[in-house]
Amino acid sequence: MIRRFGLSFLFLFAGIIHLVYPQGFYKAFPESITFKTELIIISGLFEIILGLGLIFKKSLNTSARVSAVYLFLLIPIHIYVSVNSIEIFGISHPLLLWARTLFQWVLIYMALSLQTTGWVIQQTWKHVLFLHYKIDPSLITAQVPFKLDLHEGQAVISIVPLLMKQIRFPFLPSIPWVSQLWELNIRTYVEVDGIKGVYFFTLETDSRLGEYIAQTFFNLPYQYSKMKSQVSSTDYQISHERNNTNFYLKAKIGQAKPFCSFDFWATERYSLFTLKDKTIYRGIVMHRPWNLKSLEIEEIKENLSSTFNLKEMKLVGLSYSEGLDVKFRPFIKMADLKMI
Repeated sequence: MIRRFGLSFLFLFAGIIHLVYPQGFYKAFPESITFKTELIIISGLFEIILGLGLIFKKSLNTSARVSAVYLFLLIPIHIYVSVNSIEIFGISHPLLLWARTLFQWVLIYMALSLQTTGWVIQQTWKHVLFLHYKIDPSLITAQVPFKLDLHEGQAVISIVPLLMKQIRFPFLPSIPWVSQLWELNIRTYVEVDGIKGVYFFTLETDSRLGEYIAQTFFNLPYQYSKMKSQVSSTDYQISHERNNTNFYLKAKIGQAKPFCSFDFWATERYSLFTLKDKTIYRGIVMHRPWNLKSLEIEEIKENLSSTFNLKEMKLVGLSYSEGLDVKFRPFIKMADLKMI
């Protein structure tokens, strides 16, 4: 709600300034552009409309998307001002001007994060491996802040390594090397307000940038780790190391698996739940159904799960997927979601 009304106030305030003092924006336009006053007045009215649209529930999604596009279209103006060190409302220092230009991307993210149906980040998951274990629910209840979703009376723990590729935000391309990381997560299955989803004990990654973005913008417990992998059409090998914890797996990839109700129950999950400062956040992931292959473990060594006091686990299922494309909707506070 703070982001929603904060962005609404920003649009309304900026719109009013455009109308009251249009000459303050003249320098932001090249001399070759005529009708500066008219353009500034129109943009001011448009910003007021966007600000009002963000307030009302019925217009929220449309206003959020249009706001993001509008903010994106303003980036060339901010770049022009920054490159030429043009003073705008008393700000002329190049570092401050470029900081304002970069801040435009924060505003774009804020606008997109207000959506309840659109997406805010896209990525491709490759070489996804599922190791499913069953465990007595009483052994993990105290560690999970949500109601456990049980399978035949047992809790399920999954260890899932995967490669994320082509990570990008709206309006931006994926950046080679930067837009790729390995992840290994340990998760269980929960139900919040009747919605079935996933809760992560940890998400290990070999990218410090990925760790920062996930913690800052998605409230997810990512941790930087050393990870190595080697995957072919028939062989899967991955290792993980962080402090005194480790995970090593070597396996053979088999043929396509027939439908399995347990695999469907464990993998077709489209909600993620996390808790931060006593606030529940829900993220929605969108992708096509999984196509799974069989997997045969040749060697496995790990103590990562025991660091989260996950003991007496029994392996009950394993599978492999070549991958799929994924989009995430913004993580929303459950309290805010009820008000939309």
